[in-house]
Amino acid sequence: MTRKYAATAGVLLLLGVSFVSAQVSTSSITGAVTDSSGAMVVNAKIEAKNDDNGVVFEQHTTGAGTYTFSSLTPGSYSITVTMAGFRTFTSTHNILTVGTPLVVDVTLKVGAVGESVEVVESNYQRLETSNATVSDVMDTKQVQDLPLNGRNPLALLTLEPGVVQRTTNGAGSGTHVFGSRDRAHNVTIDGIDANESTVPNPQGNIQRLNPDNVEEFRTVTLGATAEDGRNSGANVIVATRPGTNSLHGSLFYFNRNTDYNANEWFSNYEGRNRPDLKLNEYGFAVGGPIVKNKTFFFGSFQNNQIKQTEPISATNVGIALFGAPTVYTSPARNGMFRFVRGAINVGGTTVTGNSPLLVDASGNLKPGVPVCAARPSLGTAWTPITFSRTIPRESEETRQCWH
Repeated sequence: MTRKYAATAGVLLLLGVSFVSAQVSTSSITGAVTDSSGAMVVNAKIEAKNDDNGVVFEQHTTGAGTYTFSSLTPGSYSITVTMAGFRTFTSTHNILTVGTPLVVDVTLKVGAVGESVEVVESNYQRLETSNATVSDVMDTKQVQDLPLNGRNPLALLTLEPGVVQRTTNGAGSGTHVFGSRDRAHNVTIDGIDANESTVPNPQGNIQRLNPDNVEEFRTVTLGATAEDGRNSGANVIVATRPGTNSLHGSLFYFNRNTDYNANEWFSNYEGRNRPDLKLNEYGFAVGGPIVKNKTFFFGSFQNNQIKQTEPISATNVGIALFGAPTVYTSPARNGMFRFVRGAINVGGTTVTGNSPLLVDASGNLKPGVPVCAARPSLGTAWTPITFSRTIPRESEETRQCWH
């Protein structure tokens, strides 16, 4: 009896795993078949053909006149329905996307099987009627054509409504979805968990992706259904690319080099060289048939070689050169910040950087602290710099100092 229960539990577990995997990594096509009077048509033959690789799936309508093709890979499908006494019905160009069922209802017309009715579906996205999920798909064209620094397709999910990417120097991934924690994400690749265990980062999961091996991915941001809603943040469903009946391949090489870049303003002013950056990305992808219309292969390779001496950041360079602002004078509160160039003697104390010694209790510069009126000379002047958000803006005083 114990072995029987154990075997039953094992079978149910396998079935459950298969069901969940199919729901989160692929999709399904469902529908109902009726005649012109609205009556359900039972035992009609249904064929679903993948237009990309020619694979055909077959079944018959149930006693309720419905059909379901589950665990289908994303792509374009043709649905063909045949039944004695009715014309053959064909619906072409039905676009199936990952993680969202497609409903194709069929109405058969009386006639000979040799006669046919063909319906061509439009490219416009259908209204989702099976659930209230808020989600969006990045398809193959978007993944390949949109600019990606580093060739990580999941970087595109930051373009989704409700997704906010926090700036650097913060703990966690920095990606928030409608106010959720930046660790509340779930990424699956072909139905397999691909989350880093400590800090789930939707842009940097444990399996390296690139635009060549991703067919498409769906980002669910609100109202995730039971098979997807593990976490409250972004639920990212990735489908990798399969092979087709045609042999296709590609080679690529991308390069970034210090020689292509102008130096930063702060570095030029201090006579510093450009930070060294040499990035080489190269690889290939190839796919094709093993057995036509049945078995296919696809593989890809990418390698990154990066040589970088320091982060290229004007903000970091500026702070390193001039120091973080600690004296909040009235001009500073209005957006004008100053730095000391060289050394200044204040009441017998030598000041070489930003210091409270330069101002009085009211935040005004102490008498005798020089302010440049011409090009600053080393050790004698303050030089004002004005910032508005991240874009420099000049004031009259700034122009006097620099021009």
